[in-house]
Amino acid sequence: MERPARAEHPGIDPSLIAWEEVIAPRGGMAFTMRAGQVCRVIDLEGKQVADFICFNLRDYTDKLSPENTQLLNGTLFLRTGHHLFSTKAAPLMTLGTDTCGVHDLISGSCSEYTNAFRYGVRGTPNCLSNFERALRPYGIGLAEIPYSFNIFMNTPVSADGRTAIQEPASKPGDYLDLRANTDLLVAISNCPQERNPCNGWNPTTLGVVVYEVEPTGRGASAP
Repeated sequence: MERPARAEHPGIDPSLIAWEEVIAPRGGMAFTMRAGQVCRVIDLEGKQVADFICFNLRDYTDKLSPENTQLLNGTLFLRTGHHLFSTKAAPLMTLGTDTCGVHDLISGSCSEYTNAFRYGVRGTPNCLSNFERALRPYGIGLAEIPYSFNIFMNTPVSADGRTAIQEPASKPGDYLDLRANTDLLVAISNCPQERNPCNGWNPTTLGVVVYEVEPTGRGASAP
């Protein structure tokens, strides 16, 4: 599979890259990270959403909680310095450099069921199925998959509380860095949605880079 070029990863010392991957349109992946490592999610072509979830590597019941993330950060709109909190109120990850600044914490992941309800179609590619496939080797079933943090997704909230999915603000090469505060299992779905503006009506590729802040010899587990 083609790798993203080094030039698309500003600020990363190439000697510190543990591994990098391109997720094909509508694809997904899961991988482990060690505390201190940074995951950079890159919108390679623009207007592409990455559904993102994570679990404490030593306790899968302690997993991403969008509810706690909103409550403990005091905002729906995460920025650099905010944390992704877990079901046990642990700060699993910290947001670092963010060249887009528009992400979503409330919409969850598209699924077979929501697509059928909203669009009257069955058998569609969807993020929940991507997560289910990627996490199966780790023994995590459908019922254990949490609501997602949706990187680059644009779901503004109006003054009267209404929401509406709009096209992402992300441009080609925009990225978000997330630092692991503990050892983690991470899963990413390259959102397949094409029946609303979520991905600009056209799912495209994502880049993922995991790198060390300093050389430690404790690399991430490549997928």
